[in-house]
Order: sequence, then structure tokens, then C-alpha cells
Amino acid sequence: MSDERSTGNRSWDRWTLWMNDTRKRTSIIYRTDKSNRGPSLRGYTHCCHPPGLFAFPSPNTVCRYSPMHLSSLHGVLRIFSVLILGLVVLPRGAWAQATDSTQLRRFRMADARLQAGDAEEAIRILEALHKESPNNASFYRKLKEAYESVKRYDDALRLVNERIDDTPSAELLSEKARLLYQMEAEEKASAAIDEAIARAPARPATYRLVYQTLVDLQRFRQAIDVLQRARSQLDDDSLFRTELAYLYGLDGQHETAMQEYVDLLDTSPDRVSLVRSRLQTFVEQGEGIEASISVLEGAVEDQPLNPAYRKLLAWLHMSTDDYEAALDVYRALDRLQQQEGQALFSFAQKAADATQYDVATRAFAAILERHGNAEVAPRTQRALGDAYRQWARDTYGSSPVHRDSVPRYDAARRAYQTFLEKYSNHEAYPVVLSRLGTIQVDVYQKFEAARSTLQEVVSSYPETSAADEARYDLGRIALLQDNFERAQVLFSRLTNDLRGGDLADRARFELAQLQFYQGNFEAARTRAQATSANTSSDVANDAIDLSVLIQENKGPDSLNSALRLYAQAQLRIRQHRYPDAEARLDSLLQSHRRPPLTDDAQLGRAEVYLAVGDTARAVEAYKQLPEEYPRSPHADRSLFRLGELYQETGRTEPAKETYNHLLTDYPESLLASKARTRLRTLQRDQG
Repeated sequence: MSDERSTGNRSWDRWTLWMNDTRKRTSIIYRTDKSNRGPSLRGYTHCCHPPGLFAFPSPNTVCRYSPMHLSSLHGVLRIFSVLILGLVVLPRGAWAQATDSTQLRRFRMADARLQAGDAEEAIRILEALHKESPNNASFYRKLKEAYESVKRYDDALRLVNERIDDTPSAELLSEKARLLYQMEAEEKASAAIDEAIARAPARPATYRLVYQTLVDLQRFRQAIDVLQRARSQLDDDSLFRTELAYLYGLDGQHETAMQEYVDLLDTSPDRVSLVRSRLQTFVEQGEGIEASISVLEGAVEDQPLNPAYRKLLAWLHMSTDDYEAALDVYRALDRLQQQEGQALFSFAQKAADATQYDVATRAFAAILERHGNAEVAPRTQRALGDAYRQWARDTYGSSPVHRDSVPRYDAARRAYQTFLEKYSNHEAYPVVLSRLGTIQVDVYQKFEAARSTLQEVVSSYPETSAADEARYDLGRIALLQDNFERAQVLFSRLTNDLRGGDLADRARFELAQLQFYQGNFEAARTRAQATSANTSSDVANDAIDLSVLIQENKGPDSLNSALRLYAQAQLRIRQHRYPDAEARLDSLLQSHRRPPLTDDAQLGRAEVYLAVGDTARAVEAYKQLPEEYPRSPHADRSLFRLGELYQETGRTEPAKETYNHLLTDYPESLLASKARTRLRTLQRDQG
């Protein structure tokens, strides 16, 4: 039991004891002088040791040594005395329980055979090991696992019964019930469950053990009964609320499940995140939402001061895209919690991210009305402008500005101007100023006013990202005014200064489009291909589309006349010169009636009609494209725009049919998700 090592007239003895609750053993090294001056502590080591073994290191064992400082001597001597005492009083039977190295090798071999699918050979080895050491828990568990893997439930049950005969426990009886259920012995399994509970009926852990066994078997109703028995037996209705609520949900009893969660939040309102995580699966599957909302609305009415109920209720409304109802809940939360608009701001941002712009803008406006002097006010003022701006952009996609979108841009402009007037020292000032300049360019075509605004950003805040955005917009102004040389200089300078990033890629793509508009198609394709190499870029898809468009539509003559007409029309659409654009597209469609370029021209013509306010002709053009060119890459976009137009003009049924058409014929479309959202909104509005 010791490892003696001599150095001069001293020897070092190593005593090692493996502690059951760790995977390390501690070696106490003490010194015995040959001069008989008595033992003194030198230090200690930590050595790795296989679990389950009780042994001492060999003389060749390499351990990590830690020198013992005098300040630690007293504490370690106490540990050393306890360990020595443990060695003295250790029962001899403990030594007999040790697993020898032969058994360990055989056990590992059996486990390997079981993992390899050779259960019978694993069982043969494990049966021998179990016979040799019937009290070894590892041998018992692995043998039972092997029996179950080949459905030898009788043999597994025999093993469990042997253990029960020796030391009956709720755990073993639950295991017995599990096996009996797998053997379809229902009555015997139920009896085993009752017996397991009877072992310790006053302990909640007993019921949790049995409940978990039943849940593993997906016997949810029996598990519910067990937990209800626990409440009755222990006279405590607050027990197992989260477990019972989840079980009720799995069993389809969503109203009862929500009532359990309501009771939980009554006493623990801070656990609303836990409840949401438990409900997430059901919400994603669309199960029990209406029943849950009904229960929560009752809870809010009964206890209007509990914010947890309202938070959960708003989350459920949002999960069904009913942001209107969620807004009402968050307005009440804003008053209840007195957070000066913070919670309402968070909700408004979520609504905007979900493209629920009408709700988002009203939420931002409510914050400014109630908390105009609060800390959240500047962020809200800016976010209001962003929401209106994005609303207009998303509604009309990449098509020209439609006259109906102007009011939203007007609202964005007013929100930005208010921000600039009230918060001139705010860190977001250059960003807002730059965005105001962008609106002046894209919406109002007021190039001189826009240039003045953007130049102010560049000169006053030259080192900001807003200044880079302003430089980009100045390049676009030059392009829109046919000053291609100036545009080329500005975009090139921006790409050289930035080198990488989304804005640099956008500038590179503008350089490709400049070549395209001028009829330099090979140069345009080369630049577009270079831009599309960065697949994470926002303009990568646009660059790919341009490259493919050029590749597929060169010719049929050496002047590429059809492609040249289309490029000129696209430039004029960007410049809002719609009659000129329409004339070129009409000329193209009259002289070239075969795809692939004709579908692009048809889409361009629909956008022109929409831009000049001719909704009827736009509808016909959008409808015609997927009918004539069902394989066109623009077919899904045309259907989506058609559905939007129907929806905007109050034609609900045609809108629903169009969205369904898109989802049926183009299920992989990037617009499919938006189409589903719009379809759900229409169906909900109709009741």
C-alpha cells in the first residue's frame, strides 16, 4: 500500500486513495527519515485513475506533483489523518467489490460488441460478468440494455426482479413498470407503478421518477394521473405545474395546459420566458393558440396588474401575425410597467422587422406622444422615419416610385426633419441627414437639394459610414443626370477607399450598370461577375442576374440592338423618364417576340404602368407575364406584385387566388414566405 523511494538517508512513501465522487485520486507523500526523526509531510499529487477502482500507483506512475507550502500544512495533515483513518476502518468487503483488470477488459469488449450490433456475443460476455459480480451496477445495467436491444424483455425483467428482491426501491419498480409496458402487460405495469409510489408516497421525487418513466414511454395521460395523485397525496396544488402543463399540451388539452401556466405565473411572474419556451413547439405547429389566448385574456381580466400575462398574450398574438391585437396589449404594458416606452419600442421594432409597418408606425407614434422627452424618444423618432421609408420600399419592391407610396415617403421625410431639428447633437444625426438626402434623390428627384444635403454629411462628418453612403448617393445623382464620367469617378473612388463590405459591392455593381447602360456589354458582364463573387453581398443576386441577362441576350445582330434597347429603357426607368422608357420597351416587344429578353421587357412595362398610375394596365401586364412565360425567373415576382395590387384595391378573392397560385406553382420562390403571410392576413380579416 505504499511506494517507497529512497534518496540518501530518507525515503518517501506514497499513499493514495481514490475518492468516489471524483475522477482523480490524491496522493499524500510523506517523508520517513532513516534517522527516525518521524514522518513529515512533503506534498501531494493528483493522478488520473479509472473510475470504480481502488488502488495505489505503481512505482512508475507519473503524477502531477504540487509542493506543499508551510501555510497549507495544517489543513493537509487533517486530510491525511482522515484518509489514513479511512484505510484503517475500511470494510474488507469493499476490497472484494473491486473490479479486476480482466473483468474491465471483458466489460469493454462486451460494450464494443454491443455498439457493433453483435448483441448476442455482448450478452454472453455480460451474463458471465454478472454471474461473477451480481452486485456490480455497471454489469447489471449493460446486460439489461443488451437484453432490451434484442427485445428479450423477459430476461431484462428477470434481472430487475432479482434486484427488487434484494433491495426494493421506487426506481427499480419504475423500471419494472417500463419493461412491462413494453411487453404490453398493462395491468401488471400499472400495479408496478402503484407499488413504486407506495415505497415513498410522501416524497415528490418518487412521483417525478415515475412520471419521467411514463413520459419516456409517451404515456402522457398516465403521467398526468401520477402527478395529480402527487398533488392529492401531498395536499399541494402548486406541485409539478410546468410538468403538468407540458403534459396537457402533449395530450391536446391546451386550455388546461395554459391554466397551469397561468397559475404558475400568478406566483412567479418572472418565469414567463420559461413558459414561452415550453409553448414554442406547440406555437410553431399552430396547436392550441386560440384556446391559450382565451385563457390568458381571462387571466388579464382577473388580474390586470400582472405583466407576465400580458407579455405572454402579446407573444401569442404575434405568433399568429396579429400584431394589431399585440399592439393593444403592449400599450397597456407600457402604462402598467412605467418603462417610459422601452417595452413598446421593442415591440414596434419587432413589428417593423415582421413588415407590419402600419402597426409599427402607430406604436412609434404612441411612444413619441406619451414619452416625447424620455430617453427612448430620439431612437423612436429615427425609427419612425425608417419604418415609413422601408414600408414604401417593401410595398413597391425595386419598381419605380408609385404615386401611392409618396405619402409614406412624406411621413418618413417629416420624421427625419423633426429628428434633425430636435436632436442636432445626437450621434445618429449624420445617418438621418444622409437618409433624408437619399429620399430627396429617389422620391422627389430634387437633385440640387439632395446634393447640398449629402455634401453636408461628407464635409461635416467625413469619417463616418454615413459619409460613405452620402458619397454613394452623390454618384447616383451623377448617373441619374447622365453625367456618366462623374458617376464613374465617384463610384471608383468609393470602391478603392472601402475595398470590402456591402457598400463597396453596391458601388462596384453601379460601375457594371454604367457599362450596361452605355452598351459596353462585355465590360459590364466582367464587372458583374466580379461583384457576384462575394455571395454574401446584398447585390450578389442582382449582379448574377445582370451577367446572365447579358450572356443570354447578346445578338442576334452584331450591334446587340435588342439588348441595347432594353438597357436604354432600364436607364430611363431609373431616371423616371417613363414615356421614353415605355416607347423603347414597346419597340423591343414589337421587334422581338421570343424569350428570353421579352419577359424582362414585359416586367419592365408593368413597372412603368404602375409608376405612372395606370393600375389597370399594370394588372394586365403582371397577369400576362406568368401566363406567357411560366418558366421566366420573373414569373413569381409578377404574381406577387399582382396579388399586392389586388389586395391594395380591395379585391380580396383575386388576391388570395394569386398568392395561392404563386405558392402552388413556385413553392421555392423567395417570395413564398411573404405570400403566405399576406394570405394569412387576408384569411384572418375575413374571419
